[in-house]
Amino acid sequence: MQNTSPQAVLQAYIDGSRDLDRAKLAGCFHPSAIMTGFLLDNAIVGTPELYLADIDRMVSRGVSNEGYEAHVEDLTVQGSVASATVVMSGLAGLNFNDFMHLVEEEGRWSIISKLFTTV
Repeated sequence: MQNTSPQAVLQAYIDGSRDLDRAKLAGCFHPSAIMTGFLLDNAIVGTPELYLADIDRMVSRGVSNEGYEAHVEDLTVQGSVASATVVMSGLAGLNFNDFMHLVEEEGRWSIISKLFTTV
């Protein structure tokens, strides 16, 4: 996957979440990425591996993302850093706001941090 722009990374994240595609999602994250937030009332602190493991569980349980919708609500890019909000509904029946930070290294963009909450 060529993550040559923040928009491309965010679209791959949206598509990978919709398709429950672990490989596509893993390619969106920087190797040192962190992930924090709230899943319902539960605090989550860790790495994107927690989300990827959830994707695996959804696939093994036959979860359908029928009705899934997501879009980038806002995106700010300054040089080699970017900040974006992804609004997602219908992921395994839940709705999320994801606040993303992205970095560019050697021409490749990736998500370095994800802060999320269910809404």
